[in-house]
Amino acid sequence: MLFPFIKNNYLSIDVGFRNIKVVEVAVNRSNEVYIKNFGIASTPLNCIKNGVIKNVDAVSSEISRIIRENNMKVKKSKIVMSGTSIISRVFLVDKVSDQDLDAVVNSAIGKNMPINLEEHKIDYKVLQELKENGQDKLKIFVTAVRKNIINSYIDVLFELGLKPISVDIPANSTAKFFNRDIKVNIDNVKFVNPNKGLNKDAFAVIDFGSETTIINILRNRILEFNKVILTGSSNMDEAISTAAKKSIMDAERLKKMYGISMPPAFDGSEEHIKVYKTLKDMVDKLINQIYMCLTFYEARCYGVKVGKIFIIGGGSLLKGLSDYMEQALQIPVYPVGLLDIDGIDINRNLNSEKLNFLVNAVGITL
Repeated sequence: MLFPFIKNNYLSIDVGFRNIKVVEVAVNRSNEVYIKNFGIASTPLNCIKNGVIKNVDAVSSEISRIIRENNMKVKKSKIVMSGTSIISRVFLVDKVSDQDLDAVVNSAIGKNMPINLEEHKIDYKVLQELKENGQDKLKIFVTAVRKNIINSYIDVLFELGLKPISVDIPANSTAKFFNRDIKVNIDNVKFVNPNKGLNKDAFAVIDFGSETTIINILRNRILEFNKVILTGSSNMDEAISTAAKKSIMDAERLKKMYGISMPPAFDGSEEHIKVYKTLKDMVDKLINQIYMCLTFYEARCYGVKVGKIFIIGGGSLLKGLSDYMEQALQIPVYPVGLLDIDGIDINRNLNSEKLNFLVNAVGITL
């Protein structure tokens, strides 16, 4: 792929609980992304706690090895932080002049969020204007992250001798991606704008990671809800390992082999039955939490009914997951990979099997 009008090259880093992903990308003036190279390695044990990188040296050393072994030369870098450390809320506040809005929002945060304002970096955006009991109100989406968490990620970039451009959160990466056309099969249409179709203007993007499941709801191209559930694919591996008395590695293999597919009625193996029952129990609990988030958004966040769900991340590859979710939630569910997103291309010499793990790392470069 030729990029005659390159705008920027970035090294994008996603430090997760299980894996570190480093991606070298080129972004042109039309915001089209070309993935030049990437590397994935295991995150050193006990290096991240509650979103903070506790062992900067160990994490930096592993990232340095990925960069060196993949011959990455770019210095400008962006990093995405762990999803567990982010607090978000939706408030209604009185409509006031722009000069007074910061004070009104900070007052609402003080009353509604259990945080110390001095210790947190606060971002907010106005979602819409509306009336409540005849009063003009503003619907506000607030995100708060502890400053020491942000600093721990910046420390990693400095330790590596990189030039920090931004520290971002997974939800922002998702929102940027899903403003684009998506290649999924909706009524035999190849390209779909997530904000159109099915007569709904709100959709969910659910990121199934190794340690967390992150639920994002977007309405009219704007992120309006974000929730982190502390259950991921590694928890499923552990549950299968216990139930089937297998190693974690064997449990992960069985999970991939059987997925959440019902065993044959008469000749299903004992192993398949155990895996299915274990996964069904965990997925049912997860779907119940997802359902509660969707209803909470609609009832308590001044939202609307979600019309479709896109699933991303390594955990979304679980066999049978999208059909199972669709039947349980009665909402269309569409698996989306990185190359299903319009304006994303990849160096064809790279292994494309791992692309689903790179969504957040690539998204923050936009």
